[in-house]
Amino acid sequence: MTRRLQKGENGGNAKLRAALTLKETQALFQEAILNHDDRVLGMLLDNSRTGRDTLFGVYQNGYVGRLVEILANDYEDLKTYIGEDEFDELARAYISAKPSRTQNARWFGSRMVEFLKSDDRYAQRQELADLAALEQALANAFDAADATQITVQDLGKFKPDDWGRLTFVPHPSVAILDVQTNAFAIWRAVKAGNTPPRVKAKAGQHLMTWRQGTMPMIREIASEEAMMWTEACRGLRFDALCEMLAAFDDPDGAALRAAQYLQSWLVAELLCEAKLRAKEPAAALKRKARVDD
Repeated sequence: MTRRLQKGENGGNAKLRAALTLKETQALFQEAILNHDDRVLGMLLDNSRTGRDTLFGVYQNGYVGRLVEILANDYEDLKTYIGEDEFDELARAYISAKPSRTQNARWFGSRMVEFLKSDDRYAQRQELADLAALEQALANAFDAADATQITVQDLGKFKPDDWGRLTFVPHPSVAILDVQTNAFAIWRAVKAGNTPPRVKAKAGQHLMTWRQGTMPMIREIASEEAMMWTEACRGLRFDALCEMLAAFDDPDGAALRAAQYLQSWLVAELLCEAKLRAKEPAAALKRKARVDD
């Protein structure tokens, strides 16, 4: 069990130092850096040029500075949008509110969207959370597991009469992101080096992110396609997907629209597998009924 300093203890006392193992001393040092606990100063010594508080401050500031760099790398476009100074302030607020609990720097900023939505200093600026979510989704797409994609030619092995019974397996990199502002337009302007447009509410906008080859991709999709993709990922058969689209919009063109969506998914390499299912599971039929209603 780690031996922790209590208030009032003289950590610099030689007797106390001797009582602590190397592992315990390292744990105390780490706790002091993470939680700004200056009680560890009692275990340190001044040198001939400066005091222990200054010496230890080098480690504390260096640690925080490195985390700021990690966040700036993960949210490069958000940083460009709000400016370096404001991002530095935001990053330090995040570090204070969401201390690192992982040894993998890749996941340190994973709670940024949650932070921006909940922190009073940023919650009113919804575009910040949307921008962070967009960058996070693209990073996740890049890091997603590899999987073999199917093509239009792969569907040729199925008889036309069997297409209605087809179900599809999505590529691990694909995700649907719902944003509340014109963050996509802001992001594109930032990437192009142009002046971002003014923030506008845009509830119900759906963005699809995925990896094509080694390149993260993003595009806006209509609500109908977002619904069809979501239900396809849940295992709904193609004939049931067509029926859902018929209830969503013009029924006469539902089958054609479904086929066009499917073709675009295949071209973009969004699907890993197509297989036949004899009948729909009960849960899928219930979802279809809710759309029909």
